[in-house]
Amino acid sequence: MAINSYPYAHNSSSSSSGFVMNDPTELFQLIPSRPLTAHKWESACWVIAGSPGMEGAAILSARAAQRAGAGYVRLSIPEAESVEAPLEVVVTKVGKELLLEDTERFASLVIGPGLGTDPQILEGMRQLLQIIDIPVIVDGDGLKAIKDFIFKKKSPTYTVLTPHEGEFQIIASQPVSRDREHSTLELAKKTEAVVLLKGPTTVVADPEGQVMTIKAGDQRLATAGSGDVLSGIIGAFLARGATAFNAACAAAYLHGELVKELPLTGIVAGDLDEPLPRLLERLGVDSPKEKNE
Repeated sequence: MAINSYPYAHNSSSSSSGFVMNDPTELFQLIPSRPLTAHKWESACWVIAGSPGMEGAAILSARAAQRAGAGYVRLSIPEAESVEAPLEVVVTKVGKELLLEDTERFASLVIGPGLGTDPQILEGMRQLLQIIDIPVIVDGDGLKAIKDFIFKKKSPTYTVLTPHEGEFQIIASQPVSRDREHSTLELAKKTEAVVLLKGPTTVVADPEGQVMTIKAGDQRLATAGSGDVLSGIIGAFLARGATAFNAACAAAYLHGELVKELPLTGIVAGDLDEPLPRLLERLGVDSPKEKNE
């Protein structure tokens, strides 16, 4: 199946103003290439994730961010004494309060995968989200802490929420309706953030009314940790300088396409990041020809 055979479609029955994209490579022209003069700090991503027994979620996100183009990845697992992270990942300690230093050096933050349910850590995350001034992706356990939270102090292009249907119901205080586009758009408006609703068909919406429906991937993505990989990819795309909406849409499509590079069965989330660089190259990201001339 050709790379552009998965359609982007908009449900015309929805009240949102979505759009159709028949050639996904056009979407990847919106993901900035790293220039020849790039410095690692220009696309640095900080991952705050994991908890005792859930360290793998943090590592999966960090590895995906590396493979998707983050020049520098810092990983912090709250209260962890030691972390067996990938060799190239910089590990730093943080306490439950998530009092972070030098955040201004980073271009994006991924927070929440495997973070656990410790009330003090989740409150620390809420406090951090109030003051931090870089693009943020909230995923996994982090989503449980943002019910009734509105990202008013940020531009809507700065924040991405990535719930599955159960997490969506916690944040929205109601289940996803049959019109998934409408539900996703309403939550985006309520939270003033970009919302990526996971599922066999992924829906991405922003508070200003943009909606994209993405059909990519198959049942092989229904495995523990695959969402953590998606968060890392979004984090890298935001660190490159993409808008939250474009980063979320491109990452969702890429995430689905990754399984086409892998066997038909027995896939685990740790397999997904290996084909990432080759697939990005085929989609025109960081191609020799400058895209943004």
